Amino acid sequence: MNIKTIAIALVLSCICAAPADTFRHKETGEVFYGFRTNRRAGGKIQVYHAEEKKMMTIEEYQYDITLDGNGRRDTVIRIPIRQAEALISKVVTDNLAETIVNAANAGPQFVVIDIDSPGGRGEYIRTVATTIEQITYCPIVAFIAGGEYGGVYSAAALIALACDEIYIAPNASIGTVGPMTGALTEDQFSSFINLYCSDTLAAYAGYAMTLVKDERLRLIARALVDKSVSVIEVKDIDNKLAYVERQNRQPTQTIIRTLAEGVVASSSAEQGGPKPADIMGRVLLLPAEEAVRIGLVDKIASSIEEIARERGVPDARLIQMGEIETTIRRFEAARRTLGQALATIEQLEAYAERLQDQIVRVEEQIRTGTVTREVSRVQPLTRRRRIDFPRRYDEFYGIDFGDTTIGRNITTRTTRPQRARRGTAKTERIIADQPAASPDVLRNELATVLRNLIAEYRRTITLARRWPGALPADLPVQTLESNMASAAALLDQLMRFPVLPTQQPAAEPPRR
Repeated sequence: MNIKTIAIALVLSCICAAPADTFRHKETGEVFYGFRTNRRAGGKIQVYHAEEKKMMTIEEYQYDITLDGNGRRDTVIRIPIRQAEALISKVVTDNLAETIVNAANAGPQFVVIDIDSPGGRGEYIRTVATTIEQITYCPIVAFIAGGEYGGVYSAAALIALACDEIYIAPNASIGTVGPMTGALTEDQFSSFINLYCSDTLAAYAGYAMTLVKDERLRLIARALVDKSVSVIEVKDIDNKLAYVERQNRQPTQTIIRTLAEGVVASSSAEQGGPKPADIMGRVLLLPAEEAVRIGLVDKIASSIEEIARERGVPDARLIQMGEIETTIRRFEAARRTLGQALATIEQLEAYAERLQDQIVRVEEQIRTGTVTREVSRVQPLTRRRRIDFPRRYDEFYGIDFGDTTIGRNITTRTTRPQRARRGTAKTERIIADQPAASPDVLRNELATVLRNLIAEYRRTITLARRWPGALPADLPVQTLESNMASAAALLDQLMRFPVLPTQQPAAEPPRR
């Protein structure tokens, strides 16, 4: 080996040992320090050159890139996920994923996801977790803080598992369902579970298992999103520890402890929803020390500053990124608006149903109403009074209340003989059942209600599509669209063929 070869080897060894993001050209051996981003221009990646203090583009395939820190900015970027609403909205999670990418592109020593969450929607959380997985050019660290929700639970735990390292506060936990705070009724508990820890999250069990590197922990990862999974810690004859489902335990394995009994989803559904006694204590819940012991979490830390010391950058400046805060506030406002809109829709639906029932009763009364004719001999010129209702309802009753020899007073709706008969006058008094309301008036009112209902549906659907996740989990947009179509069909029938559901519609005239 000549002196030149030895010198090159020494330089390369120093470069590899240096705490820097190192870029070495594969052909020329040229070296510079900085950090890369995920931005591209003309097929080239954008990187930061620390010495020249500027961004530049390079052909990625021409360089060996070592992620090691010194060319990075002396900062740590914190991204908080501490609101329950953060992981139930597609708009918020899309914004969160973009924020994480932007933070990584800024070249900090590392990005810390400060998370305290009861869970959320699987499809939205997977977006964030996948984004973190794809960031290979900047360390992403999870800090499970023991805040309002006491840790990270259900699908929210997938975000932590996707990170390069996981730290947990001493008083925090990681599990399937978080502890409930305050006094909740069974209905409130059921709503909480359906929103943040839904049974449908079991569909993401396979994805959760791919996020852990240790095969022993795959069942643990699965249990985080699937409440039905049982987990026991066992030891075989070689004292090797493993985690298996109870029904899969081998005769040679000794049970050490039960981590989760599992909950059968169908049993709670049959009883009208999950109850606290059905779930709490039966699903996976790992306190900080236990999570570290089994290897699901790397270390315990009380603060982000402590994490920075652990990672060798104690003097790094902490930067807060709160871009998602504004989005969350807008999402919460959209949820409130949708809640009010759904309440209005419910009232209009109930009113429309009452009007339809009234119309049915009135039509039935018109069809089956009785008429009694009373005849008496009285003095001539006695007035005859008829039922006071619009003239057009004569046809609906099927009875002619007038007479060709009688003049009609429209205002008083009374009739008088135009000439007296010879002898004693005969007076007739007609008694008929009178409907409580006019069917035409009721139809007009129903048409107005249906128009308002359709407009409210349209406004609600537009807002729900703009803010996916703002509707209740069991009320998809498709249901609103179906209901709106039903209301529109009823309005169309009402306007073109004013026929009640109990009547047979008249056939349309043949087209020529």
